[in-house]
Amino acid sequence: MNEFSFIDKSLATVFITLFVVALGFGVILPVLPFFTERLALGEGVSSDQITFHIGFLTSVYPFFQMLFAPLWGRWSDRVGRKSLMLMGIAGFVAMQLLIGVATSIWLLYLARIIGGIFTSAIIPVGYALISDLTSADKRSLGIALGGTSYSLGVIVGPFIGGLLSQRDWHWNLEWGHFLINGYSIPFFFLAIIGLLLFPLINKGLQNGVFLLAEKPKRSRGATWYQIVRDLFPLLFLSFIYQIALTLFEAVFSIFSKNELQYNAVTIGYGFMVCALVMALLQPLVVSTRIKKIISGRKQITLGFGIFGVGVLLLLLTDQLLYVFLFIGLLAAGV
Repeated sequence: MNEFSFIDKSLATVFITLFVVALGFGVILPVLPFFTERLALGEGVSSDQITFHIGFLTSVYPFFQMLFAPLWGRWSDRVGRKSLMLMGIAGFVAMQLLIGVATSIWLLYLARIIGGIFTSAIIPVGYALISDLTSADKRSLGIALGGTSYSLGVIVGPFIGGLLSQRDWHWNLEWGHFLINGYSIPFFFLAIIGLLLFPLINKGLQNGVFLLAEKPKRSRGATWYQIVRDLFPLLFLSFIYQIALTLFEAVFSIFSKNELQYNAVTIGYGFMVCALVMALLQPLVVSTRIKKIISGRKQITLGFGIFGVGVLLLLLTDQLLYVFLFIGLLAAGV
């Protein structure tokens, strides 16, 4: 039997949703430095402050995801997975539209915060759905495929963001505090994709999914204290990993624009390399064959080491080929 034969309509819907959310994350990565600079210069912000805003705007999105993801995950056990997936997509669409019409740094912050809060519902709920819809022997593969779907979105996103934002559209529509121009195109494109997800989720998440009208029976599960106590080493390592990855995403965009003089398309290619390596390796490392060769504990240790070496080597070159090569190396560690 095909190893992937367990993927049904519901699982495919979850994978597509994770892909689209990651697409939104990936689109803005190469565009953000240029988009922020345009807004900041219009407000008389200094160059040092522009760099600060670029970094902060990059990190505020995952920060709010981190804050709200546990709350959404817990709530999904009470009200159902499907409802929160739809709510998350609604927030995703709102974020894209608000970024697309933003004329100030603060509107951009508001959009990123809204996006961080609501898209944080999709990721934990999506993985909870994968767990709901897979048997024990397929669960690791299902979760890895979810990670691959997300990584593929990050691969395609920077390419779309760099390509669409670099088009010479020659048009401006302005009213009040809102503006639509060439920078708006990638975000309106994402908003349309998000809207198309509503009927897909509504029809695709049926069997084996907790619906709002079918609340699961409440049971006394583990407390927050017990969860943190039992999983603290893994949670701590995950926290360190997320900090390191977010720092790379923020600093690489700024460094590439200011020091290496890369445009949005080239920066997008860098993020594409990173996500492509992650997407290819994630299903591989959870395979039974690899687990027999190297245990999960050793994989984590090796991953952190490879990531650190990749970052250090990245600091030693300004040649595009080596930049991409070392990005691929650090991504292998992730």
